[in-house]
Amino acid sequence: MTETFRSLTPKFTALGAVLALLAAALYGWHLWTAPPAEVLLPHADCDLNTGACTQTLPTGATVRFTIGPQPIPVMEDLDLNADFTGETPDRVMVDLNGTTMKMAANQPQLLPVGNNRFEGKTALSVCITGAMQWQATLQVDYGRTRYLLPFIFDSAHSNDAGDSPPLE
Repeated sequence: MTETFRSLTPKFTALGAVLALLAAALYGWHLWTAPPAEVLLPHADCDLNTGACTQTLPTGATVRFTIGPQPIPVMEDLDLNADFTGETPDRVMVDLNGTTMKMAANQPQLLPVGNNRFEGKTALSVCITGAMQWQATLQVDYGRTRYLLPFIFDSAHSNDAGDSPPLE
């Protein structure tokens, strides 16, 4: 080895160490900021208009989800409730949207209220066509995994039920 190369060796070693630390920090930042892995579960075979829907997650936890009042109206305050047995999730949200007509974003977060229960409030927008089919996707986060539980239900204007007199 030449004298010049020997004097540069510590500098190259230090530069290599700094680059390795930088690469590790960037990889850690990517893991920390990356969105959670999503697991889409099959549509629940129940009707939120008649009561609670219960589903078991791959974690073994069971969730009982309700939207009230029932039948589910449009343009009125709705109560969203998710009760869990087993491990308590880190975060619970609901994404509400039309199945055939996309609506404005409606993604209320359900907040923990104790005893593995999460609650939130929202309202459904009104569709000019009257009756509409909705999908409520319950988003349940456990660590870096998000489970998506879709529930399909119908909602209609109060006029659709014949509550108001016909126009003349």
